[in-house]
Amino acid sequence: MLKIPRIFLSTSRFPSSSLIKFVKELCLVFPNSKKINRGGKFLPSLVSFCLFNQATDILFLYENRGKPTTLVLVHLPNGPSIFFGLSNVTFHIKKKINLKKMSSPHVIIDNLDSDLGKRFGKIFASLFPQPSSKSTRVVTFSGRGKSIILSHHWFEKEGVSNKNLLLHRLGPNFCMHPFKIILGVIGEKEEKIEWTLTPFINSFKK
Repeated sequence: MLKIPRIFLSTSRFPSSSLIKFVKELCLVFPNSKKINRGGKFLPSLVSFCLFNQATDILFLYENRGKPTTLVLVHLPNGPSIFFGLSNVTFHIKKKINLKKMSSPHVIIDNLDSDLGKRFGKIFASLFPQPSSKSTRVVTFSGRGKSIILSHHWFEKEGVSNKNLLLHRLGPNFCMHPFKIILGVIGEKEEKIEWTLTPFINSFKK
């Protein structure tokens, strides 16, 4: 029996309004997710808090001058922890649609065919519960070279027979650049690096 994902999201200390907005929008992307305030907690204490509250994953968001720059995905209880740089972040396009009332999205894993890409795809898929057949929301993780683009859409059926699909862009949408995987949980004293990006190795072509 698959465990239902329970995701907590947190930030660096003293987050800007822009980063807080980004975290709130990510909570709309991932079902059964919750924003928690970092406060003065150190990483080990924050991880312990999430474990106590039966979280399956933590997303840590960091920024530079008000722009989201880094996402760390921590799979609980034993890791791995994956580090991504962020770019081209766009926020939710306001439409007359209540995302909070929409069911879990369909997840599309596209062009992540290397061994490393397949591992990323498996971890991304584990962040979402099984969608309803009536779900009209789609989250796509699409590989582009050494980057992964996350896009968020909803669709509606058109035409007499409802065979035509009209796709609407939601948000947030952004580009992730993986640069490190550690075997355990972030904040541990001994960090065991499984993989790191170097400028001389294209690891997506392994």
